[in-house]
Amino acid sequence: MSQPIARILAEEAIAWNYDSLGKDVAHQAKRHILDTLACAIGAYDADPCLACRDVAKELNPASQATLLGENTKVSVSSAIIANETMIRYLDFNDVLYFPKSPGKIGGAHPSDALAAVFALGEWLGASGRDVIAATVAAYQVIGRIVDGLAEGLTPMGFHHGTVMPYGGAVIAGRLLKLNAEQITHAMGIGGSAAVGLAVNDAEGEEYNNTKNLADGLMVERGVLGAFLARRGFTGPERIIEGNKGFAHSLLRGVDNFHLKPSPNEPYIMQARTKFYPTESTNQGHLSATSELVRAYDLQPEDIDGIVVRTNKRAIEHNGDPAKKYPNNKETADHSAYFMTALSIVTRGKVTPFSFTEAAYEDPVIRMLTDKVVLQHLPEYDPIPPAAEVEIRTHSGKVLKRRVDHPKGNTNNRMSDDDLRQKFIDCANGRFDDAAIDRVVDICFSLEKQTSIGELMQSLAFAEPR
Repeated sequence: MSQPIARILAEEAIAWNYDSLGKDVAHQAKRHILDTLACAIGAYDADPCLACRDVAKELNPASQATLLGENTKVSVSSAIIANETMIRYLDFNDVLYFPKSPGKIGGAHPSDALAAVFALGEWLGASGRDVIAATVAAYQVIGRIVDGLAEGLTPMGFHHGTVMPYGGAVIAGRLLKLNAEQITHAMGIGGSAAVGLAVNDAEGEEYNNTKNLADGLMVERGVLGAFLARRGFTGPERIIEGNKGFAHSLLRGVDNFHLKPSPNEPYIMQARTKFYPTESTNQGHLSATSELVRAYDLQPEDIDGIVVRTNKRAIEHNGDPAKKYPNNKETADHSAYFMTALSIVTRGKVTPFSFTEAAYEDPVIRMLTDKVVLQHLPEYDPIPPAAEVEIRTHSGKVLKRRVDHPKGNTNNRMSDDDLRQKFIDCANGRFDDAAIDRVVDICFSLEKQTSIGELMQSLAFAEPR
């Protein structure tokens, strides 16, 4: 009998150590940690994030792990859930995806799992090196799973966060020093007990607060699985390929999952950061729109029509009529129509704080939204989020801009300075220059930190309410 897939993933996960990563991979992990923290801080005041922090304090006030942005500590489990809601809320955190067929992508937001790194790492007093290695290992396992999907999870009706228990199990397994057998059981426990429904990220549905919460709940199940496995608790070792397991039940058959060989370059090097706080396949056409507006000094009243030519996934997912006129942030950041209009009005300076009730009702944004036409071009299907935007002016000009590699893509990475600026933008004045320098310096020298606790403390700017 061949080795279970989960066991293969577990053995790879424990094989990573800081000294074997190499300078570039280790630095990339630190970059993604800073990017993730920026996203969380930017969402601090959002109502769903406030609610999750309040519930964490109410139900699990154990002094184990810090709620990001505060000096408050709650249980590890509650911190994972509340902090991940902050990480996810802006839809600004990183993404790892692979085009499968037109309109279908296998992907996930691997930084959602970092809520476990922060909470558990702080409680256990994990070193910066251990945190970096656990981060790379989690991205690797998440990457191998989503790369192995035949058509992705969402086309089958399941939330992309369904891969998060595996990332959570790996992070906890690494930090708890579990062996491969124990991590395999942890994946089985978490993976069998935490499956998300895609209704929280579905076409034809207005989005809701649970979109932000789902990944954290599933990450936490993987962490719980690791604690149980440490005490001899068993789970289905064939969680991926077993009868009625992940592939059979979620993908409609074991033939719809193929574990590819590990690539030469770790999957964390393939993860993309986001330059705009919006769904990943919007990044290309927003970049093109912003470039046109700035290059030709276009004003809203100059514009007669806008054509966005892009991949099928963006058309179907972000061109969903239910999202055309959004009423909340969750829906707005997934609307290609609204995001195009917003990028014109803000002249490309879309920030986490651009999403307001006033923006949803703004007559100028509504006017521009009505001028947006989306067109599917098959040539873009293999290379999302590439896109072309054509803007016609009332004076008769036809202006075009194509962007294949928007900033944040792996071949057009955001620089370290870009990520620092993203943190500043998300912080929105909550930190002075010295405090920002401290956060950035700790992240980029994380391998020198004896405990991640100092990083968590450096992020506190608010008194708990």
